Amino acid sequence: MALSAARAWWGAAVCWFLGTLAGRLTGSHTAITGAVPFPVAVLVFAVGAGLWAALVFAAYRGVGGTRPVLAVAGGAGVVNLVAQLVGDVVARDVVHGGLFLAALVLSGAGFTLMFRRA
Repeated sequence: MALSAARAWWGAAVCWFLGTLAGRLTGSHTAITGAVPFPVAVLVFAVGAGLWAALVFAAYRGVGGTRPVLAVAGGAGVVNLVAQLVGDVVARDVVHGGLFLAALVLSGAGFTLMFRRA
């Protein structure tokens, strides 16, 4: 089950990164992400996705304390995804919203699989 959860979380990170990149390309970004140049934004989001992937890998390997950290950070991420999706529905941004919806579904799968007993 841990490998399936890790794959779901990694898939969510990829969808989040691609959705954020698509948002920058289509102009549907927040004031904060719009305030920095595009290459800097890509670098910051790539580093964030890399750190997330490293945290998921640590949880997959069973490093102590990573599951609660992943649960808290993932919960905050899910809240952010839901808020972004509401904005995408209002703005009718299908590409950004679709990728963020995929990230939300994969995050839910990651949570479910991470806490499921084998």
